[in-house]
Amino acid sequence: GRPCGRGLALAGARILPVMATTILPSPRDEMHHRSPYTLGQFHARVPWALPGVSALVVILGIGASLGLLFWDEPITRVAVELRGPTLDAVARRVSWFGSTRVVLCVAALAALASWRRCPRLAIAIVVIALARPLVEFTLKELVDRPRPAGDRLVPGNGPSFPSGHPLATAASWCLVPLVVGLYTARRSVWWASVVAAWLLAVAVAASRVWLGVHWTSDVIAGLLLAVLGVFAAERCIDRVHRPGCAAARARGPAPSNLAD
Repeated sequence: GRPCGRGLALAGARILPVMATTILPSPRDEMHHRSPYTLGQFHARVPWALPGVSALVVILGIGASLGLLFWDEPITRVAVELRGPTLDAVARRVSWFGSTRVVLCVAALAALASWRRCPRLAIAIVVIALARPLVEFTLKELVDRPRPAGDRLVPGNGPSFPSGHPLATAASWCLVPLVVGLYTARRSVWWASVVAAWLLAVAVAASRVWLGVHWTSDVIAGLLLAVLGVFAAERCIDRVHRPGCAAARARGPAPSNLAD
């Protein structure tokens, strides 16, 4: 009984690490180039910025709930007056990049691309992709702001605040630069991906106002929430890839104390 049980225990101790390294990427196999600049670095330089973003989201939510955001209606009226066939078609196409099908595909591809080199980032991308609809739905129910009435070029359902399209765009496309940082240390490539991703998010936000399905403050809140989401993803991987961690990963796992 005892020799047999001990033999099984020793066999399990040898087999389980092999299975783990087969299923999960080994820490020594992870490759991660630190991004040239992160929201964490910006927060270190300007400590009040991210708390200010959070406070601004709360202020906008309260203002939207109480009908105090007086600038929204004039901006929507100007957008309606400037409409034309060409610009309307462009707005519809840009808005498509923030649709559910597109952003889920982008998040899935980003997670797959980052899994081998940084599984923590892959997990963070999946968590953000799954949590985003829950955050959006919860805030919409809490604020319960009506959408703009009339002059809609596309359908819009449910409460208006915050806008889901720019939030979804930023919570997927704007995580791509973190994945780019896994594959290259070239600052120009990384900055190009950052600028492209955030320009797309802002363009999607503007398209939702142009199409008449959201107020300006709705899309601003969506973008601000996305900034907080990207910051959370950066913090998640920075805890693993901080300078002291790199040396520990290079040394590999500690030797086992299990007796033969």
